[in-house]
Amino acid sequence: MRIAILSDIHGNFDALKEVASYVEAEEVMVLGDVVGYGAQPEECVRWVVAKKAKMVMGNHEACLSGILPSSWFNPQAQKAVLWTREQLSAFSLLFLQSLPHVYHRDDIFWVHGSLREPLEEYLTNAFLARTIFEHFSFWVCFFGHTHVAEGYVYQDGKMEWIPFAEGGEIALSPEKRYLINCGSVGQPRDGNPEASFGIYDL
Repeated sequence: MRIAILSDIHGNFDALKEVASYVEAEEVMVLGDVVGYGAQPEECVRWVVAKKAKMVMGNHEACLSGILPSSWFNPQAQKAVLWTREQLSAFSLLFLQSLPHVYHRDDIFWVHGSLREPLEEYLTNAFLARTIFEHFSFWVCFFGHTHVAEGYVYQDGKMEWIPFAEGGEIALSPEKRYLINCGSVGQPRDGNPEASFGIYDL
């Protein structure tokens, strides 16, 4: 079975449609921030619902749900949240409010930020990644939020950083542990403007 991993769509329905044309998978997992910034948040939410995708809450959904205050965002993002709220149907708002913060299946976790702070923490460097490895028990954790496609591999106290800005493939070993970010569909920030997503092949 193959699971498509999408994160940080951010209301960019054009990018989402392009990614969807490449995805050949039995399941879809969305790691938060399906809305925010982009011009078509309602269409993006409806796509997720139609695909029966599993999804965790991102910080933008948390703000729309009243879990995070708008003051948590910079002024540009605050305006985007207010505008997005006006564009969403009551159905979509209720759907976003119902999302879990963390999804867990077998020894694999799916989260927007981190296992320590699912809605807020940005895993941006090896120090933060090591902290997560040392304080939480998991084999693989897929995360988003930073809009950067990259991975951290941990074994016996040693860690390796793997960039995926130009794509790539990694074979998962039961002897190692992994933090993997498949990048952003709607707003990449890793130096590659192309939409990014991942396929987890079981």
